[in-house]
Amino acid sequence: MSDSPLTLTVPEAAASTDIIQFKLVLGGQTEEALEDYITRHQLVQPTVFRSFQQISWLHEKLTRAFPELVVPPLPDPPSLQRMDDQDYVERKRLQVLRFFEKIISRSIFADHDDFVHFLSNDMTPTEVGQANRGVLSFLRFNRVIRSNTDRGFKSYKATEPVEGNDQDTFHRHQIYILMLESYFGTIAESLGQMIQTREGLADVLAHMGDVVIETTQSKYRLGNGDSETHRKVQRALDHKMQLFGLLMDELGFIFTRQGIEENMKFGDVMIEYKNSMDGLKTAFNVRTQKLMDYVESLKHRNKKRDKADKLKLRMGLHSPEVQATMVEEEEATNELHTSRQEFDTCQAKVKQEIQLFETQKQHDITRAIHDYVHLSLRYERSKLASLEKAVHDIRQFHPKPVSLAHALLSEDHHESSTHEDESSTASSSTATFDTKQHRKRRRRRPRSRKHGPQAILSSASLPTSTPRKSKSQQLHSNSKDHPSDDEDQDNRQPSSAQSSSRVSPFIRYESQSRVHMSASYDERLGGAAGWLNSSD
Repeated sequence: MSDSPLTLTVPEAAASTDIIQFKLVLGGQTEEALEDYITRHQLVQPTVFRSFQQISWLHEKLTRAFPELVVPPLPDPPSLQRMDDQDYVERKRLQVLRFFEKIISRSIFADHDDFVHFLSNDMTPTEVGQANRGVLSFLRFNRVIRSNTDRGFKSYKATEPVEGNDQDTFHRHQIYILMLESYFGTIAESLGQMIQTREGLADVLAHMGDVVIETTQSKYRLGNGDSETHRKVQRALDHKMQLFGLLMDELGFIFTRQGIEENMKFGDVMIEYKNSMDGLKTAFNVRTQKLMDYVESLKHRNKKRDKADKLKLRMGLHSPEVQATMVEEEEATNELHTSRQEFDTCQAKVKQEIQLFETQKQHDITRAIHDYVHLSLRYERSKLASLEKAVHDIRQFHPKPVSLAHALLSEDHHESSTHEDESSTASSSTATFDTKQHRKRRRRRPRSRKHGPQAILSSASLPTSTPRKSKSQQLHSNSKDHPSDDEDQDNRQPSSAQSSSRVSPFIRYESQSRVHMSASYDERLGGAAGWLNSSD
C-alpha cells in the first residue's frame, strides 16, 4: 500500500486564541531511509511546527500539481470558538495525523518540491492557503474556484467509437463511487445520532445522580427516628443513596467520553472517506476531459483526411493544394497521437488510483472498525466495573452495632431507674392527652451525657445540640404545660413533670421548644436529644 519508506507523525498540538500549531516529526522505516531523504533534500528538517493554514497551503499546491491523482482531503478548519477545548484540539491533531499518513505514504507526494519546501526552514508563516470563507463569500465574484470543489461527475458520451476508451468500466466505477459516498455519509450521520442520544442519556443519569444525592439532604427520615436502630438504618440508607448518586454521575461521564472518542477514531474516518470521493471525482473528470480532447482531435484528423482524399481524386497527388492538405492531415494525425497518449496515460493513472484507493480504504476502514470495537469493549468494561463496585459497596455497608460498653451501661441504668420510671409513668398518664389503647414506652435518659445517644453522622449537616436546663427551669416550664388541677400531683411527684406530653402525634414539646415532624433532619435530632435529656 505504501511505496515510501518515510513516516510523518503529529505527536503534539497546541492551541492559542486563533491558531493551532502542530508538531510534525519526520521519520523513516529505517534510519538509512531517513538519512537518504534528508541528504537528497538538504533543507528538510526532521521536526517542524506548522499551523493549519500552512497545511492548507500544502494541500492546495499538491491538488494543483496532481489533478489526476487522489489527494487526501483536508480536514475542516479549526473553529475559533473551540480553541480552549482540549478534546477538540486532540480531534484536530488526529485528523491532521491521518492526512499526513496518506501524504507521506506516496513517494510522488513526498518528493515533490512543494512538500520539501513545506518541511524546510524556508517555509514562512505568511504562506497559507486561501480561506474557505470570506466576508463576501456568498457573492459569486468572491468565491474561490477550485478544481476539487466540483462534487459531481462530468457527463460525456463519445459520438464516435474511440479506440482504448473503456467507458463501461468507468461508468460502473462512477456508480460505485456515488454509492460509497452515500454509504459513508449515512454511517457518519447515524453515528452522530447515536452519540447525541447517548449524550442525552448521560445528562439524564447525571441529573438522576444529583436528585438522588439531594434526597439525603431532605427533612424526612425513617420511622420516629428516635431509636438507635432507626438512626443507624437512616445513616445506612443515606450512604447507599450517595453511592448510587455517584454511580449515576460516573456513568454519565463515561457515556460522554465514549461519544467523544468514537467521533475521533471512527466518525471522522467515515467523514474523511466520504470527502475522499471528491478527489476521485476530480480524477474521473480529468480523464473525461482528456477523452473529450482525444475525441476532438480524432474528429479534426478525420476532417483533414476526408478533405485530402477528395482533393487527391479531383486534383491529383502532386497538386500544391493537395500537398498542403496532406501536411495539415499529418499535423492533425500527430495531434491525435499526442491526445491519444495523454488519454491513455491519464486513464491508466485513474485506474491505478482506483486500485490504490480500494487498498487503502480496506486497510483504514478495517483499522477504524477494529479501533471502534476495542473502544466500545473498553468503555463497556468500565461501565460494568463501576456497576459492580457500586453494588459491592452498597451490599458491604451495614449500620455499626451498638458497642458492648454502651449496652451494659444502659442495662445498669435500666435496673437502677425501674422504680423511678414506674412512678413517673403513673403520674404522667394524667398529664397527657394520648387516648390510644397501647401506652407508648417512655424513653429513659442515661446517667451521663457522654453515654447518651450518639450523634447521627448522616449525609446532612452536623446535628445541633439543645442546651440543658436546670431542674428549676424544667419544673417551671412543666407547670405551665400541665393543667392547674394536676399541680398538687406534680408537686408531690416532681419526676412526672419532666416527662414529655404529646398533644399531637406530629408535635413534641421539649423544654418550651416545639419540634414538628416536618422539621429538618438536624432540628429533629437536636429536639430529640433535648427531649431525651429533659427526663432527669
